[in-house]
Amino acid sequence: MSQENVERFHHALRQWYDRQQIGSDLLAEDVEWVNPHNAVERGTRRGIGGFNQGIARVADAWVDVRFETERVIDCGEDVVALGVVRGQSRGTGIDLERPHGEIWTFRDGKVTRLRWFHSHHDTLAAAGLSE
Repeated sequence: MSQENVERFHHALRQWYDRQQIGSDLLAEDVEWVNPHNAVERGTRRGIGGFNQGIARVADAWVDVRFETERVIDCGEDVVALGVVRGQSRGTGIDLERPHGEIWTFRDGKVTRLRWFHSHHDTLAAAGLSE
């Protein structure tokens, strides 16, 4: 099942970039988008609408922002993705290029939670993995 979750993760990213939202075919009704404690917007968004609102907020703040995955780790129900996020601030025009990590949790073939982090170290620690 877990390799299927890796494929679903990649499919979800494609939907995100192509449509600026992820469909109910990949998101559970009770899905959560969890921002880290040190994010500009802290806290958790819930439900499909809340999750896609999170995507919209990213698009509102950044021009053509992309998470370029360098490493994907299959952890069963969790898919851990490490890479670099790149984009340009809409407000200031400042370029963004920094390490980024995400943990996507799946249940019954659907995303139930996305947690993202400003560093690979924090991502791996949250997943219970070492560097």
